[in-house]
Amino acid sequence: MKRLILFSLMLALAIFTNNAFSQKQVYPLPLDSTIKLSANHFYYQMPTTAIKVNVTVTKVREIKGYYADHAEKLLGLTNIISDNRTFYKLKNVSIETIRVPDAKFAFAVEPSSQQVKEQAYAKALLKSQAVQNDVFEETYSIQTKGIPDFFQNYSNVNYTETEDAFVETKIINGVVTQVPANRTRLVNKSAEQKVQEAADRIIQIRKERNSLIAGEQEVAYNKEALELMITQLNQAENDYLDLFRGIVLEDEIHYTLYVIPEKDDTTLPLFSLDQNTGFIPTNSVTAANYSLLLTPFNKTKAIKNQDVKSKNKGFCIRHPQAVYIDLQHNYETVHHFGIYQLLQRGEIETLPVNLDPELEEVGFVF
Repeated sequence: MKRLILFSLMLALAIFTNNAFSQKQVYPLPLDSTIKLSANHFYYQMPTTAIKVNVTVTKVREIKGYYADHAEKLLGLTNIISDNRTFYKLKNVSIETIRVPDAKFAFAVEPSSQQVKEQAYAKALLKSQAVQNDVFEETYSIQTKGIPDFFQNYSNVNYTETEDAFVETKIINGVVTQVPANRTRLVNKSAEQKVQEAADRIIQIRKERNSLIAGEQEVAYNKEALELMITQLNQAENDYLDLFRGIVLEDEIHYTLYVIPEKDDTTLPLFSLDQNTGFIPTNSVTAANYSLLLTPFNKTKAIKNQDVKSKNKGFCIRHPQAVYIDLQHNYETVHHFGIYQLLQRGEIETLPVNLDPELEEVGFVF
């Protein structure tokens, strides 16, 4: 019986000894001058949460029609674009959270022999580098719509064909004879001719469409053919109407930016939007300002820095706190994004020295 108890004590001691030295030491940075690290040491930073913000802005270009001044007189149109104008408006804002390194909480680690054998550091380093290379690249892109070909090219049609009739004098079979003749030539169209021609074409298109709908055509078209012809007539009518009422082009501009909240932040300024100049990455007095509002979902204990910087040599890990995130426009809430987990708002826990978590779960190694 004594032998069994002694054997159990020895086994427990062996297990404790193995666990106790599974991880040698973890030191908070900056290091004390008395600490000397081995050749196998590495560093890690605890993670924090960054917010990736995707913004879509619409650039609106209103272009006056070539014949806007004649729209009411010839077609009775009053709701037209009277002047060229460009302005900007916000279309969409979306967010997502990502883990990034927190330089304020960095540590040096003396790995265990098992960690060295399993090359845990090298594997975690690859994952950390992949994440770090993927973030903090603020981007900008634009999707532009060009002026429709019909609208752009119609004003270039400045010539029309005309026929001149005259009499030619010819000798036919020895007899002098006057023979009627004509000649086709190109002449410049006047502005009035071009306007009237466009208005007449609109009226003609409407007549042709009404004739198709009323079934006045001699050919019995099937449903698909009839719908296709009506669609084409509608498009042609709109093309000619644009010459009078003008066109609106909307370009989409996409921005991506990143913000990292501090522990006690409640408002994060994002950008401003000026109607005349567009997106401004910092808040402006004269523009419409947008920001994020952070509201804790529940309360957690305050973070004590002495827990992180203490002599305790275990890994330090973070537990996130749930936070409501809303979009504000000039400090008025305009959209609720929902609940997100922010690491910097939660607790920091120092693990026992004999506990080795997965390194990628602890933070970012370097």
